[in-house]
Amino acid sequence: MDTRNTLPVLETSPLFAVLSLEEKMLLQKSSSINTYAKHQVLYKPGQVAGKVYLLLKGIVKVAVHAEKKDIIKYVVRPGSLFGESSLTGDVQRRDFAYVMDDYAEVLEMEVTAVLMTMKCNFAFAQSLLHFLGDRLRYTETQLEKVVLKDSKSRILEYLHQMGTEQGKRIGFETLVKHNMTHQDIADLTGTSRQMVTAVLNQLKRSNVLYFNRKKILFRDLNALPASC
Repeated sequence: MDTRNTLPVLETSPLFAVLSLEEKMLLQKSSSINTYAKHQVLYKPGQVAGKVYLLLKGIVKVAVHAEKKDIIKYVVRPGSLFGESSLTGDVQRRDFAYVMDDYAEVLEMEVTAVLMTMKCNFAFAQSLLHFLGDRLRYTETQLEKVVLKDSKSRILEYLHQMGTEQGKRIGFETLVKHNMTHQDIADLTGTSRQMVTAVLNQLKRSNVLYFNRKKILFRDLNALPASC
């Protein structure tokens, strides 16, 4: 456990901007900053859902285990909450979260303190409800894609989203550094690892992108929708 004062994090995070200094100080008393190594589990099914997490550094995967494989619900990036089901009445975890990057730094807050702060500050409660609504809409959108779109289209759309949200422009090209395996992409898009590999290889042969285990270089990001 990292015993650093968590108040600076609460003061700089946009999520807590609506809180008064007194409210932030009360919340930080039940918070801590912890670091985790790659592949380390933060929580798993059956554990008490007593904390809410804010990712500060690294990448975390939240998933459920079904039929001998992981089904990824979403990937968490710095600045985002996870483990939020504890705010909606879950007393035990139904999914698990583990680190995908070399390490992760996480602000952990006791759920009772967060709920109390929500009760005392309506603007903060609204902010968290907006976040929960966004995550619910994301889940619904993913489900719609599985029902309405074929495997190749879902993979291409995910790659375009990855380039748009995580990419760094290098001239006319877009570079994405990542820790996603082909199986991770398959789990996120509801497809198979073989299909992901086939689509990536096809795009590589067409010179739409170049990829290896750690990066994807899009020659022309806007060419992806045309590939559908």
